[in-house]
Amino acid sequence: MATKTSLRNNQPSSLFETLQLRLLPEGSASASRYLALLMILVLAGISLFPLYWALITSFKHPSEVATIPPSFVLTRPVLKNYIDLMTGSGVANSPVLKWFWNSVFTGAAFTLGVVLLASLAGYSFARKRFPGRDKLFWLIISTMLVPAWSTIIASYVLTLKLGMHDTYWALILPGLASPFALFLFRQFAVTLPDELFQAARIDGAHELQLWWLITLPLSRPVLATLAIFTFTYHWNDFLWPLLVLNKPQIYTMPVGVSIIMFQLKGTGPAYGIGMSAAILMSVLPIVAFLLMQRQMIQGITIGSLKG
Repeated sequence: MATKTSLRNNQPSSLFETLQLRLLPEGSASASRYLALLMILVLAGISLFPLYWALITSFKHPSEVATIPPSFVLTRPVLKNYIDLMTGSGVANSPVLKWFWNSVFTGAAFTLGVVLLASLAGYSFARKRFPGRDKLFWLIISTMLVPAWSTIIASYVLTLKLGMHDTYWALILPGLASPFALFLFRQFAVTLPDELFQAARIDGAHELQLWWLITLPLSRPVLATLAIFTFTYHWNDFLWPLLVLNKPQIYTMPVGVSIIMFQLKGTGPAYGIGMSAAILMSVLPIVAFLLMQRQMIQGITIGSLKG
């Protein structure tokens, strides 16, 4: 009887205590976690609100874009803004599809070049021994401390003398040798086991085979991370394409969207076209991140996991 009485006393006496035990099993620690989760959701909502506003504005009818007070709910979605953007009927001289292709092509070529050079150089600094290796590596890394603004004039004059302005080469070649990419790949390559390379050398593999057959397959997480960072950087770059490009047919999306927004300045109902261009510019980086987020997160945390 005493045992049954003690069990009854240990049971929750009310519905409130039952909910408290289920929702807050650890007391104040659980409450702190809920509060932190709430703060994260609030900050996420604030961060995503501009994207949400641009998205619903791009699907609004021109007569609903500049209404006061503004509507935060999309009631009648239409594709007129996207049609006007693609056909150029809403904005003069706006070959948007050509701009989109220019950004995709130059971004993919630039990313491929950065990843290729960084993997080759990173493998050399991580697996090869040569005089002055460490000093040269840190000398290259020290260039990351130099602001990009201080070298942009020299890069502009060099590309001008080489006749690369108004060509794709001006968007691809400068910046291929990235110290950050070299550092990221080298730090990962030094964690690879030496036994794999020694066994491959015994089997007669040369250096390019070691890089292609062993280093690259094992480096997929860091390669994915580097590719996402590089492509996003190049996709969003505005100043350099604005300086080296004068022909509208070679503009990239950031330059083209800025021109569209300048043409639409002061015309409130036409802002839906500008928002459509901004959404079109944002689609590809978002899709690329969603497809490669697992490899990207693994690449970011790989150093902490392997020490």
